[in-house]
Amino acid sequence: MHEQDRQSRAGRPKSEEVEIRAQALLEVAEQALIELGYEHATLQIIAGRAKVSKKTIYAKYGGKPGLLRAVLDRMADRNMATDLRLLDRDDPAEGLYEWARMIMRSTRTPAAHAITAISMREGLRFPEFRNAMEEARKVRQQAPLKAYLERLQARGLIRPVDCDEIASLFLWALSQDMVAAVSAGTVQPLSDKEADEKARRIAKLIARGLAPGAD
Repeated sequence: MHEQDRQSRAGRPKSEEVEIRAQALLEVAEQALIELGYEHATLQIIAGRAKVSKKTIYAKYGGKPGLLRAVLDRMADRNMATDLRLLDRDDPAEGLYEWARMIMRSTRTPAAHAITAISMREGLRFPEFRNAMEEARKVRQQAPLKAYLERLQARGLIRPVDCDEIASLFLWALSQDMVAAVSAGTVQPLSDKEADEKARRIAKLIARGLAPGAD
C-alpha cells in the first residue's frame, strides 16, 4: 500500500511544473486571442498549440469564458505592482500619481490595445468577452484603488466620498487616449513623457477635488 502511494506521488507533477504549464497555456491563449480574435480562437486551436487536451482546459477553467478571464487577469497583473503597499502614500496627489503611472502602463501595451480592439469588434456578439474585461478591470485595478482611497479617507486625508465611484472615474480618465487610439486605428497616442504628464495632471485634479473641505 505504501509502495503504491510512493508511486502515485512520484507520477504527479511538482507544483512548480504545474504553474509553468498553466502559464504556458495562458500565454498560448493570449497570443491566439490577439491573433485570431475571440470567435476564432477556439479551444481546439488553443489546446493544440499548447499541447494539452480540451478536457484539461475545461477542468481548470470551465470553458472558453473562464480561460479568457484568466488571460485578462494575467495581463492586468503583469503591469500591477507586486506589492501594492508600495503605492500607499499619505499624500493623495503623489499616491494617485503612482497609481496612474502603473495603470497607464497597463493600458499602453500592444496587448492591451489588441484586446480593446477585439472588444470593440466582438463585444456585442459575445457579451461574455466584455463582461470578462469589466470584471478583470474591477477586481485587478478598481478594487485595490478603491481600497487605497478608503485608507486615505480613514486617515482623514480626503473628504468623505464614494471611493468606488472615484476609482472608476479615475480609471476611465486614464484609459480614454488608448480607447480613442484603438478606435482610430493608431498605435500609440501618447509618448512616454506625455503619458507621465497626463498621469500627474489627472492625479492632481482628482486629489484637489478630494481634499478635505473641497466642494
